[in-house]
Amino acid sequence: MATAAVLTVSTNNLYMNPALDRAKGPCVITLDWTSTDLGVVSKAICSTYNTAVAAGSSDYPNVSAIVGKIARIETIPGALGVPATTPPTDQYDITLLDPYSLDVADGTLANRSNTAAEALVYETPLIISSELTLTIANAGDAKKGRMIITLVE
Repeated sequence: MATAAVLTVSTNNLYMNPALDRAKGPCVITLDWTSTDLGVVSKAICSTYNTAVAAGSSDYPNVSAIVGKIARIETIPGALGVPATTPPTDQYDITLLDPYSLDVADGTLANRSNTAAEALVYETPLIISSELTLTIANAGDAKKGRMIITLVE
């Protein structure tokens, strides 16, 4: 099975213009994913977003970087965030890689539960200004999950 990811962005366009977007509140990025037969996922967030926008609407600009501070990351096992539907293998691992393959979450998304939603709230938000690639390992064949990233100014 091929890697699949669906990306929806609510509130604003990944803070492409922070001076204008701050008034709109936090940016929430929701990623629904399905693992390959090897139990892995690897998707560039901005590129996936640009593909979705191109297919559906020309109202939004292409995005080359996510700019802001990650305040919270939530992981939810199962299709569309419903744990009872094809959840990943317990203790699956997530990384958010920058263009230099460094995990911006610094390993805090390793060993995720396959039965319960888990949230990380960063006391000091993670500052980012780049494309990020979602990678998932050890999830099992054709397993599904959801990841929600909340960015603040």
